[in-house]
Amino acid sequence: MSQLSPKALLVALVLMVLIVVMLFLSLLAVRIALYVPQTVSIDRIDVLCSKRPPRRQIPWVTPPRRWSSDCAGLRRQFGRSDVSEDTFISFAYASPADRRNYRGVLQRSLNDLSQPARTGDRIEIEASRLMPETFTDWSSPSIDPENVIRPTPNGY
Repeated sequence: MSQLSPKALLVALVLMVLIVVMLFLSLLAVRIALYVPQTVSIDRIDVLCSKRPPRRQIPWVTPPRRWSSDCAGLRRQFGRSDVSEDTFISFAYASPADRRNYRGVLQRSLNDLSQPARTGDRIEIEASRLMPETFTDWSSPSIDPENVIRPTPNGY
């Protein structure tokens, strides 16, 4: 096994730190270039349930979770331990991409002050400059593909 000189180790360490810093800065640049911050008001809070996904999932094959407001029915069907319950908040936002208003839904139970979310609370989101129906809050598990909820004309 060859030994590296202290100078080589220092150079390698500095390069690793530079790579991490550059990665962070590039992600920050993408966020600034592609998203516009907005403050929106929560106008609806729903508690929805779904069957827990299997521990081992196959990407692109496993179907997305189906969320339902009938938590009691799901618990009767699958058992209490196989059903997860989560809070989803709804709001309206203006898309910077086409200047139209859209509805958004995020899976989260706390407002920006880390208190339980209530109707009327204001939260910070970031809307995409390029895609009209795309937004994020960068902290919610809602950006996981399995938790994306597209509102339908009849609700959920």
